[in-house]
Amino acid sequence: MRLFQRFEVWLLLLVGGIAIWWSFQSNTTPVEDGPVAGMNADSPLQLRRCTLERDFGNARLDLEVRYKNTSPRPLSMQPPDVRLINAAGKDVPPFILPVERPASVEAHTTADIRLRFWLEKADLTGPLTLDIRGQKLEVKNHTPLDLEKLENAKPKVWTSSKWTQ
Repeated sequence: MRLFQRFEVWLLLLVGGIAIWWSFQSNTTPVEDGPVAGMNADSPLQLRRCTLERDFGNARLDLEVRYKNTSPRPLSMQPPDVRLINAAGKDVPPFILPVERPASVEAHTTADIRLRFWLEKADLTGPLTLDIRGQKLEVKNHTPLDLEKLENAKPKVWTSSKWTQ
């Protein structure tokens, strides 16, 4: 059999060996300074990212969170189980698209989900707290954020509750 006399076979073996070697190399990634690095891995509610997009006098807030559902039933991420509370203690309304199904977390599982809210200018003057079935997570600290200083339709991203302009 003259299989190993062909150049293409040797080339494929070499490339395959390099690919296998590469896959087993240790991934040494630097530790992030964001909230993911400082989070307790056992925490049932973790903030991953906040994206704020100004829409003239209002803004859409996309929250990416990891939630561990310890309940024996699935959780649909809708009010009254899921609420975003502003500094005045009022609920911020969710931003719902008719073509999107609401996020849900199956029973006894952990999932990364995206929650959307529709903020008014006054909601950004104080802290914002996410409440999922009594588990609270600070999304934005008490530092005011001026909506007028943000560009319209240009998303601004934070990975912690310390929002700065």
